[in-house]
Amino acid sequence: MARMDAAAKSFQSFSANIKWTDYTAVLSDTSVRSGTVRAHKTKQGAGGIVEFTEPEPSVQRFGGRTFETYYPKANTVDIIDVGKRAGAVEQFLLLGFAIPSADLRKTYDIKLGGTEQLGGMHTSRLELTPKSAETQKVISKIELWIPEGQANPIQEKVSKPSKDYTLINYSGLKINPSLPESSFELKLPPNVRKNYPEH
Repeated sequence: MARMDAAAKSFQSFSANIKWTDYTAVLSDTSVRSGTVRAHKTKQGAGGIVEFTEPEPSVQRFGGRTFETYYPKANTVDIIDVGKRAGAVEQFLLLGFAIPSADLRKTYDIKLGGTEQLGGMHTSRLELTPKSAETQKVISKIELWIPEGQANPIQEKVSKPSKDYTLINYSGLKINPSLPESSFELKLPPNVRKNYPEH
């Protein structure tokens, strides 16, 4: 936690390659996507962009109160106003990178789940259990695998009460890389079709 606190103080941005696995328990179905992620913290709040390249291209962007998903092949973008959930989305985006332990303890009960070998590295697994009954309806537990001597996770798992889970593996992680503001913008063609799923 001390290493995470020290890293959170100097955090500005990160970039990484990701392998994103979604498991649906009722179907015993696993889907895997790969791509890249970039996230940063500004005076206005946090923002990030995930570009999936395999198996189907798509781009997800979060900033302010807006969450957008662009599907190039269909030339459509889904736009969602997250409203009051913006703070929770920001925290999830920067979990393990820019959230001080004092803030984590306000939201989660934290315990050490043990040490494990992962990708040839010794890691400590942290278990975060949401304190809010409302959050517990959608997230039962979050686990972070943090390498020995380091401050940021190389793997993150978000489990749901339904036994579904999302597993994110990070590789090629860069902390505070030199990224232009344009790298956090979602570039859309002028004729893109816009959907507003919550409307």
